Amino acid sequence: MNMLLMSFLEKLLDSNYHFTITSARRTVEQNISCKGAKNSQHLVGEAIDIKPYGSTSYNALLTFIKDNYQGQHSYSYDQLILYPTFIHISFSNRMRCQTIDKR
Repeated sequence: MNMLLMSFLEKLLDSNYHFTITSARRTVEQNISCKGAKNSQHLVGEAIDIKPYGSTSYNALLTFIKDNYQGQHSYSYDQLILYPTFIHISFSNRMRCQTIDKR
């Protein structure tokens, strides 16, 4: 798994956010099964999908990400995709800081 991604998860946990990881590193077969992109960052351990859980809201997770990982920093996310029920976030050397809202 990507070290920036692992650091992100650690910071979420340390901050007492509650979430479920719905997808992390995938095999090619798993990626095909879930209709993932052919070049999905899940295939190389650079992406996860998280869903808020319990007392943590979707907006709380999104605010945490934007406050801590959006911008031109060495730890900025590469891609953030907002789906109706979960959030996809990836970290890589590209550091595009791209946000796609599909809600």
